[in-house]
Amino acid sequence: MGLDNKDLQILEALQKNARQSLASLGKRIGLSQPAMSERVQKLEAAGVIEGYCARINLRKVGLGLQAILRIRTTHQHIKHYLDLFNDIPEVLEADRITGEDCFIVRCAFSQPADLESIVDALAVHGSVTTSLVLSNAVRKPVPVRSISGSDN
Repeated sequence: MGLDNKDLQILEALQKNARQSLASLGKRIGLSQPAMSERVQKLEAAGVIEGYCARINLRKVGLGLQAILRIRTTHQHIKHYLDLFNDIPEVLEADRITGEDCFIVRCAFSQPADLESIVDALAVHGSVTTSLVLSNAVRKPVPVRSISGSDN
């Protein structure tokens, strides 16, 4: 899907606040509410916008600890790990990567014993290396202005 300047403005604005009304967003970028609705629907249908969600403060819901786990396994166990990541509620993200490790996984939990259980579950078919997250130093939206192929 080719994205024009208005599409990029919509994506940028929705990443900052997906709860704003399409009418008010349309006013800011120079589109009517029906035109905004149509563009957003097209972006959703094309899979550019995959969904909307709330950012949860993990500490405020009792998940004050996070860890990054690197998992090394054999190719025959990749599918097993993909299923396992979905079954472990503490797993927030899992990326399959290149290099010596096969996955990088982000977990959130309330106490160190929870991390031990996660590591034990994941170490069944490979080695697990853990790093505790001290803080989320950078968290930012997708830089829509740098999307290649845009006419900006």
